Amino acid sequence: MKKFYVVGNKVSKSLSPVIFNYWFKKYKIKAKYEYLELNNKNFDKKIREKLKEKDLCGLNITIPFKQKIIKHLQSLDKHSTVINAVNCVSTKPKIRGINTDWTGYYKTLPMTKNLINKNILLIGYGGASLAIHYLLISKGFKNIIVLNRSKKALKYQKNNNYTVPLKKIENYLESADLIINTTPLNPINSRNKKLVKKQTILSDIVYSPKETDFLKAFPNNKKIYGIDMLVQQAIPSFKFWFGYKPILDTGLKQLLERKLK
Repeated sequence: MKKFYVVGNKVSKSLSPVIFNYWFKKYKIKAKYEYLELNNKNFDKKIREKLKEKDLCGLNITIPFKQKIIKHLQSLDKHSTVINAVNCVSTKPKIRGINTDWTGYYKTLPMTKNLINKNILLIGYGGASLAIHYLLISKGFKNIIVLNRSKKALKYQKNNNYTVPLKKIENYLESADLIINTTPLNPINSRNKKLVKKQTILSDIVYSPKETDFLKAFPNNKKIYGIDMLVQQAIPSFKFWFGYKPILDTGLKQLLERKLK
């Protein structure tokens, strides 16, 4: 039986096994998808061992190993090379890595052409945020402000720009048309909350709970949920392994909704 895993340091509650095992059953694939919980100390040793297993066919990589996995791979696609992060690995015929976070997030964006010239706030600059920033720059989004607690150089902009200190967020909220939170906490305090327009679209990449504290704080705004990104990045992962796209049907949507309650 073919084996697949999601690899991270807190993946025991991941919904990736639910998604992929649903598709395996639907498409009559003899495979099993499980989680592999590792830490920084044992990651390299355990991954080397896992990659030698004959039944292993693929991995999804999540926090905090999207960069650490790269040295164990034989090849990368051009996007993961630029982003310097891998979230999907195939072991057949050789050990290859790709990044599906950026395409997955793109699929969640509504009315993309209308957003091109809008003001976007990207909060946080870790692994998933790098992929989202790469997507926004690649697709021609012009007005992007990246906020982060610590100062970091922006990777994909030609001029040598840096992240804006998160403590200055109140200077940008009023003009924001899309706010993307890639941090685990709500970055907008109750004092600043009133600065956010009712027309502003709010996005959180955390998928459990579906209504994070950040999203819950804005009940009347349009939202992009983290579970949408999880599913949309899973679709190209499946295609990378099997050569065709799985269908996101109502059965899977209902199953995920039940799991998120």
